[in-house]
Amino acid sequence: MDKICMYCSALKFKNETPRMCCASGKVKQPELHPPPELLSTLPSGVTREPKRFLENIRKYNSCFQMTSFGVMNIVRENYMPTFRVQGQIYHRAGSLLPLPDADHKFLQIYFMAKTDEQIQQRCNYNAGTR
Repeated sequence: MDKICMYCSALKFKNETPRMCCASGKVKQPELHPPPELLSTLPSGVTREPKRFLENIRKYNSCFQMTSFGVMNIVRENYMPTFRVQGQIYHRAGSLLPLPDADHKFLQIYFMAKTDEQIQQRCNYNAGTR
């Protein structure tokens, strides 16, 4: 990203459409407040909690997925791990409501009444999160 929008200061790629971020100043976004201290220290990986966060970042990200995304993880010796996608990507989106006596999954979790139940359900599907 080597361009800065003259209206909203968004970072942009060289050939990105000029109106993509703020419609040339027609759309005004409220200024973002700085994140809480805990959130701003997580990417550092210096203390115990940030280290744990970085070690489990994929699991935490999965807690908020709305569709299932299946992959075959190939591990090769003496190889830098990367994630490569070839071909078409398909997301599987199920019903907005679970079957009777079934647990909420993916997008269905967002329709649970209580936030603490949502959190617990997300953690149940992603071992090692809390």
